[in-house]
Amino acid sequence: MGTRTLLLVRHGQYGVEDGGRLTELGREQAELTGRWIFAQLAGQRIGALWSSTLPRARETATIIARNLTRSKVRAVGVLREGIYSKVKGYEVPPSERQEDRQRADAAYARLFRTSRTDRLEIVVCHGNLIRYLVCRAIDVPVARWTRMNSNHCSMTRILVRDSGAVRVVSYNETAHLPAAMVT
Repeated sequence: MGTRTLLLVRHGQYGVEDGGRLTELGREQAELTGRWIFAQLAGQRIGALWSSTLPRARETATIIARNLTRSKVRAVGVLREGIYSKVKGYEVPPSERQEDRQRADAAYARLFRTSRTDRLEIVVCHGNLIRYLVCRAIDVPVARWTRMNSNHCSMTRILVRDSGAVRVVSYNETAHLPAAMVT
């Protein structure tokens, strides 16, 4: 048995007016993130590069993949953005919140499982989902996701040990980006 290392990356900055595509700054954030990941890998193989199906995440993952060798982006709907509990100021019907939460729980079940070998997986998705997954990982009420911050192209590292124990190593890392590019 081995350890599954998950590197959760929030997508880069995007523009709502452009169909959710990355801004120029968002593309630069993704490029620097991909270069940093490549430099840190030191030849380590990537087991999978997952992405949400939404444009901002797919574009970020594609830019990151260009910096890595033999990395193909696999877009899956279970990584889509969502609202997982009541949020002040947002009128999301309870049925939609329940659907979003079920999808987030399915993402947790898919990603946070043991592995037969040491394995690194990169997951490019959304701040809301990353915050929700971290709450699940540290076993706090998932409604707390609304109190957490998540910067564009930030990275969160999580280990899933062969015993099934889940450890959050870091959250919302942005040291790979110049301060002026942290959004």
